Amino acid sequence: MATYKGIQGFSIQNLSEDPVPTVAGWSAGGNLNTARFQLAGAGTQTATLAFGGDTGTATTGATEEYNGSSWTSNPTGLNTGRYALAGCGTQTSALAFGGNIPPTTGVTEEYDGSSWTSNPTGLNTGRRFLAGCGTQTAGLGFGGFTTPLTPSRTGATEEYDGSSWTSNPTGLNTVRGVLAGAGTQTAGLAIGGYAVPGYVAATEEYDGSTWTSVNSLNTARAYNAALGIQTAALTFGGDLPGLTAATEEYDGTNWTTVASLGTTRYLLAGAGTQSAGLAFGGGTPATTAATEEYLNASLDPSAFNFENEGQVWYNNTENVWKVQDATTAGSWASGNNMNTARYGLAAAGIQTAALGFGGFNPVTGATEEYNGTNWATSPGSLNTIRRTLGGAGTQTAGLAFGGYTGTTGTGATEEYNGTSWTTSPGSLNTARYVLAGAGIQTAALAFGGEFGGAKSETEEYDGSTWTSVSSMNTARGQLAGCGTQTAGLAFGGEPAPAVGTATEEYNGTSWTTSPGSLNTGRYNSAAAGIQTAALGFGGTPPSTGATETYDGTSWTTSPTSMNTARGFLAGAGTQTAGLGFGGYTTVQVATTEEWTGAGALTTKTITTS
Repeated sequence: MATYKGIQGFSIQNLSEDPVPTVAGWSAGGNLNTARFQLAGAGTQTATLAFGGDTGTATTGATEEYNGSSWTSNPTGLNTGRYALAGCGTQTSALAFGGNIPPTTGVTEEYDGSSWTSNPTGLNTGRRFLAGCGTQTAGLGFGGFTTPLTPSRTGATEEYDGSSWTSNPTGLNTVRGVLAGAGTQTAGLAIGGYAVPGYVAATEEYDGSTWTSVNSLNTARAYNAALGIQTAALTFGGDLPGLTAATEEYDGTNWTTVASLGTTRYLLAGAGTQSAGLAFGGGTPATTAATEEYLNASLDPSAFNFENEGQVWYNNTENVWKVQDATTAGSWASGNNMNTARYGLAAAGIQTAALGFGGFNPVTGATEEYNGTNWATSPGSLNTIRRTLGGAGTQTAGLAFGGYTGTTGTGATEEYNGTSWTTSPGSLNTARYVLAGAGIQTAALAFGGEFGGAKSETEEYDGSTWTSVSSMNTARGQLAGCGTQTAGLAFGGEPAPAVGTATEEYNGTSWTTSPGSLNTGRYNSAAAGIQTAALGFGGTPPSTGATETYDGTSWTTSPTSMNTARGFLAGAGTQTAGLGFGGYTTVQVATTEEWTGAGALTTKTITTS
C-alpha cells in the first residue's frame, strides 16, 4: 500500500507546535583561530577546510578544520604558504592551487585529511586571484591575474585529473580576476570579478568544454566568495567598490538577492551548499576570523521545524491534523499607521524592516522605521528636508537623493546608517524631483523625474559619486521603479500629455522598452521587488489601489486592490511580501498596508466533509 512517505518523500510528523516560516539567512559560527583574508576553502558546512591566506602582516599556509561549531588548527600547513589561491574538494580530500607567495605561482597541493602533499606538476598558467571548483581528482581552475605587480587578467581554464593540469583552449568569455567559482569540473560557474573597465556582474556556465554567458548578478562585485553547484549556487561579500555583505542565490537561470552577511567583508572564503553554506575569514578591511553559517531550509523538505508546502503533521497540543498550503492569489492587509501622515515620501528596505523618509505636507525630513508591526520615529531626520525624492537601500543603509525642497529641485544625496543621515559630497548631476530609484546604498540607480520638464536622465551611484549613464527611452516624471543598479525597472509616470503605461528595463548599460505595458496607466504609484518579479500599486488619476505583478515580460492585474486607494505613496519589499505606506487620497494619510503575494504558505486544519 502506498504511504505518505513513499509519495512525498518524507513522513508525517507528530509535533507539539506548528512549523515556523522558513527564514533564509546568516548566523554566527565559531571564529577561525588565525584571522586572515585572501584564503581558500573546501568541504561542507559541518566539515570545512580553510587554508592559506594573508594575516595582514605575513603570508600563511595555516590549515584549519571546522566541525560545525569550532575550528581546529592542523599543525601541518601548506608546504607553500601563499594567498590569493583557489581550492576545491572536501575536508579529507582537498586541492589547493595557484596564488601569490610572492611571486605568482601555479603550485598545486593535495590534502588527505592530515597533511598536504605537493604535486610536482603545477598549473600551466601560474596566477593569483583565480577561482576554482570541483574535486581533488576532477578540479577546475579559471581566471585570475598572471603577473606579480601589474594585473594582467586571464581567462585561461585548466582541468585537473588527480595528477596533472590540462589547459582548455577555450577560456572565459569575460577575461577577469578576483572572481568567485562554484560547481564541478563539468558544470562550473564563474561569478563576478574585475575585468575591463571595472567590476562586473558577469556570470558564465562551464559544460566541460566551453563557457557560456548567462544572466548577470544583481550586484556587480569582485573579491567575493561562492559555493554550491551550477544550478544552486550562493555568492556573498566582496567589493563594489565599497565593501558589501550582499548575498545572492542562483537557481541555474537567475540570481535573487537574499539576506546579507552579518559581517561586511571581502577576500573571504566559502564552502558548503546553497541550503547550508559557510563564510569565513576575509577583510573588513582589517583581517577577520569571523565565521557565518547560511541556512535556507526551504531547500530541504526534511527540515520539519520549518514550513514546507504540502507538509502534513499532527499537532499533539491541539489534537488536530494540519497541512501546509499555498495561497493562490495575493492580498493586502492593514498594518499600523505611520507616526507622521505625509505624501511624496521615499522608502527603502523590506516588509519587516522598512524605512520611510521625507515627504509633504508641510515639507519634512522626518524618518521612520517599520519592524513589521509598528513605526518608530528615528531621531535622525534628513539634513535637507524635501518631498518627491528618490530612495534606495535598506533600513540600516538607506539612500535619499533628489527631490523638491519647497522652493527648488535638488540633487542632494544623503546616506542613512540606521541612526542618522550624512550628506554625501556627491550630488546628482541632474537635480530633479518626482524621480525613481533602485539598488542599494553603495550601488544605486536614479532615473526619470522632472525639473523644467520631464527627464530621461539616468545616473549610477557607487557610494560616493553619481555618474551619468544611458538615458531612458521615454522621458517622464512621477514614475515608479525598483530592482538593482544592473537590473532596474521603470514603469508608469507622466510623459505629458498622456498617463503612462510604458515599462523599461535597465541592464547596467542601457534601457530597453518592455513589450509588457501596465494594464492600468498611472503615475505617482509605488513599487517593490526586482526586475523579473516586481509589484506595482496605487497611483493617480484618479486615486487607485490597483495592484499588478510583473514577471520580466508582462504585467498581470491582481484581483485584489489596496484597501485605501491613493497616490504619492511609498513602497518597499518584494513581489511576495510588499509594503505600501503614506500617500494622498483627498488628504495626506499615514495608512500602512502589507501585501502577501500568491504562493505564500498558510497552515490549514484538516477536516472531513
